[in-house]
Amino acid sequence: MKWNSKNREEFLAYIEKLTDEDSYTECMTALESIPMEERDYQVWYQLARAYQNFAIIGNDDQGTPSFIGDKFLLKSIDILNSVRDEGKDKAEWNMRMAYAYQYLTHEEEKAIPYALRWAELDPEDKDALLVVKECKEEIEKRANVATEKVINQEVGDIDEEWGVYLCNSFAYDLPAVIRVNLALRDFEYTANYPKRLHLQILYKNADDNGFPTREEGEYVYSIEDAVEEIVKQHGDMLAGVVKCDERVRIFAYTKNGLGYYDEISAVMSENFPDYAYTLAVVDDPGWELYFQALYPDRYEYQSIMNMRLIEDIKSDGDSMVPRVLEHCLLFKTEKNGEAFLAKVMEDGFIKLSSENLTDNEDIDKEYPYVLVIGREDAFENIDEIVWYLMDLAEEFDGEYSGWGCHVVK
Repeated sequence: MKWNSKNREEFLAYIEKLTDEDSYTECMTALESIPMEERDYQVWYQLARAYQNFAIIGNDDQGTPSFIGDKFLLKSIDILNSVRDEGKDKAEWNMRMAYAYQYLTHEEEKAIPYALRWAELDPEDKDALLVVKECKEEIEKRANVATEKVINQEVGDIDEEWGVYLCNSFAYDLPAVIRVNLALRDFEYTANYPKRLHLQILYKNADDNGFPTREEGEYVYSIEDAVEEIVKQHGDMLAGVVKCDERVRIFAYTKNGLGYYDEISAVMSENFPDYAYTLAVVDDPGWELYFQALYPDRYEYQSIMNMRLIEDIKSDGDSMVPRVLEHCLLFKTEKNGEAFLAKVMEDGFIKLSSENLTDNEDIDKEYPYVLVIGREDAFENIDEIVWYLMDLAEEFDGEYSGWGCHVVK
């Protein structure tokens, strides 16, 4: 059913029907189709409720993965804040704020004041005090397992080597841009930073790919800078920033996590009050998120290296026209290298040079045969070219070693 100014009551009855049927995606689509200028408090409230039902219950009572659900809970908070003046003295509005924070990861403390106000406005609704009880139990459970001791051990210098790459593997095949400190891979004192800080902020104006518009992106950078400054003041380390699915996530590893809630809350409320966000400090002594989600795989890592080399070439005043790109590969045997060469020549590559360094004491004995090949290509295709050569070299017991080219001005 489509909304129009004459079928309001019928449309809202249709929304109730969809809600009773646990058809929350359909419900959200219908409500989102209402023109902005025709959305009043009741429409906004219904949309916030639909977001929460989808996040907490899921279509057909099947549940929703927390990664996706958190986004819709944040959206519901954003909507409810936009009608705060009209809703703050209504039991239903406080109920929705309480549920949103109760089901967001580690945000139960924020749910309690809203649940208490809900109970005050509607004393007959026993669910309000039940939310308070459940939230306090969850908070106490976390406190019992928390380790808030300051670790007086050597921490070491924190190096920085930032890389940026695009991937679809961070969550549910959604496009993500990841900025990660590559230097932390070899950091010796990870055990002394056992807690992970996770700040997630919902964009106001995301594009169809879930990334911020250019204008909002510049604004969000200032939030990242503010959080990074807090992390540095603690002597902790920023590990990475992920932009994906209408949110930015900032990750840092800390010694104990003390003080972050108050400091980041103050920064957000004073400087970025319009943004809905969540903040959690959780145990991650093995740095699982860094190694399994932030750090690039070998293809993504090579993409970072490709990007750096292209930027270096541009900085030399290069015209960036297509030319012969030279690729260096290493093989365990000359026979494998020659077999690889025969295969890539079918794709237009030519042999530029080769050398067998078996008798050279200064090189890696495992891959003594060095082969350099070339083909005229455009720079914008470099990732696909290199990934192809990486995979093919592996088939012939070889390794891809890098690429280069002559400068053309």
